[in-house]
Amino acid sequence: MAWMQHVRSFIYYPRRSLRMKLFIFFVMVATIPLLILGYLSFSKSSEVVESQMVQYGQSTITQLQAQVDAYSGQMQATTRFIYSYLLDPISNVLDGEEPTSYSHFLAQENFNRLLDSHKTLDTTGIYVVTPSGYYYGSPQIDVEQLINQKWWKEIPEDYKGAYWTGIHGTSPYLARNLNLPKQVIGLVFPLQGQYGSLKNSKIVIEMDASKLMDSFDLIEHNLHSFLTITDRSGRVIYQTAQDRENHKDDLVWKQQLESNHWTIEVRTPFEPVFQETLTIRYFTIALIGFALLLSLLVSYLFSARITRRIISLKNNMQLVGIGKFHSRIEPETEDELGRLGGSFNKMVEQIQELIGEVKQKEQLKKEAELRAYHYQINPHLLLNTLNMIQWQAKMKGDEDIRGMIYHLTKVLEGNLVITEELISIQREMNTVDNYLKIQEVRYGHAFSFTFDCDEALLDCLIPRMTLQPLLENTFFHGFEDGQGNITLQITPDGEDLVLVLEDDGQGIEEARLKMLLRENQPRALGSGGLGCFNVDQKFKLHFGRQYGMLITSEEHKGTRITIRWPRIVATS
Repeated sequence: MAWMQHVRSFIYYPRRSLRMKLFIFFVMVATIPLLILGYLSFSKSSEVVESQMVQYGQSTITQLQAQVDAYSGQMQATTRFIYSYLLDPISNVLDGEEPTSYSHFLAQENFNRLLDSHKTLDTTGIYVVTPSGYYYGSPQIDVEQLINQKWWKEIPEDYKGAYWTGIHGTSPYLARNLNLPKQVIGLVFPLQGQYGSLKNSKIVIEMDASKLMDSFDLIEHNLHSFLTITDRSGRVIYQTAQDRENHKDDLVWKQQLESNHWTIEVRTPFEPVFQETLTIRYFTIALIGFALLLSLLVSYLFSARITRRIISLKNNMQLVGIGKFHSRIEPETEDELGRLGGSFNKMVEQIQELIGEVKQKEQLKKEAELRAYHYQINPHLLLNTLNMIQWQAKMKGDEDIRGMIYHLTKVLEGNLVITEELISIQREMNTVDNYLKIQEVRYGHAFSFTFDCDEALLDCLIPRMTLQPLLENTFFHGFEDGQGNITLQITPDGEDLVLVLEDDGQGIEEARLKMLLRENQPRALGSGGLGCFNVDQKFKLHFGRQYGMLITSEEHKGTRITIRWPRIVATS
């Protein structure tokens, strides 16, 4: 029976030895593939390299075409918009000179903002140069230096349509602290048909040409090629510096751009490309012959199976790196790589546990932030309401004070209970009713309140203390002596609910409206804006950053507040 144990041990030995696996596997599969590869490499290398060269060149010029088309298309679209704006006699009140009145200054500033709004990350400058030498747009430029540029002087005086200046430097720019690129590509659009003070002005748009120059450099060095770009009239936009003549055996690729009808020509000399092809072919043959002799000596160093398993381990690590922690390596063997896979699985499990702990801490932090927002609002309500009570007591001294205190108590009962952050819309409206009773005691029937909501929605959840701070802002900042109309509507929209609160009060100034919901903005009790901001943050913390509040308002015409959040029905 001892011999059977030796046989069994010999059979199972490869399962436990990585070195034996390497030897057996490589001896079996290395010799024949290497011989076949040598023959195929010898006979097909030239054909493959030539084909790849053609495909690579075609792919490169196609990518360059798309890149230049994107630049020119964007510049032309911007030019058309600006030209259309300047043709409008109602919106265009520019006089082409330094503003001498406040209205002209505002018109210039609005036009500058219009130009800035069309900038992208690649836009260097958008401006309109008038015949007098004055210009609109930013950054600052030296107009005198601009019109002395060679490419500017080459623009025909009677030229109509878009004139492409080609690639040139940025010397006319004065603002050197803007990290200006070394070279830009420009478009000039003469306003020949324009009437008024801007007649004979020019729209100038320039974009960063660094990416284009990188693409040109890639073609010129990687392909050992010469690049020429010409416009529809044959004018050279860009050309590689060269000291050689064109030959008939050169590889030539040509593409015409759709956006501006430029022609891109890439010319690759035949000799250096295919001389390298022969060298690669002979080197491959020599390398394969040497590999055949060396294969038996280094059999345990190379193995497709081990390589596959190592690649599998790498891929799983990459998946874990991008957050897919469900990745696991199935232990196929008991060798070193099998044990490495087991260690990897344990590591991923530990990472999952740590992430769970972090999520739990973040949840606690979120709950703390919600409580902090709530504690900011409660004193705000209490101080304002107590001031009402003091005013009523001083001015009237009647039994209405008792009713006001009663409704205030109900409001505080709904707001000071912090065990539930999400309550039903019905409970929230009960708090609103008590708050409105307080306002009726103070103002009488000077205001009206209308509530529109399907009864089926009253059981849906809403963050606690959502509506009372918004109504408080309406009474203290929107109404004068409590006079006005308020409407509240809640409607379903797919899987969401939409709340719309409107009033016809004083409205909100545009500058203040922009600051209401901005984060990292200092706020204090009594300064205004605290309630709106905190309500918006409650919705974002509960349901995600995609939900929250939208405020629109016009001075002396009222305010409209829209809130969207997911529809969740309260459970008993």
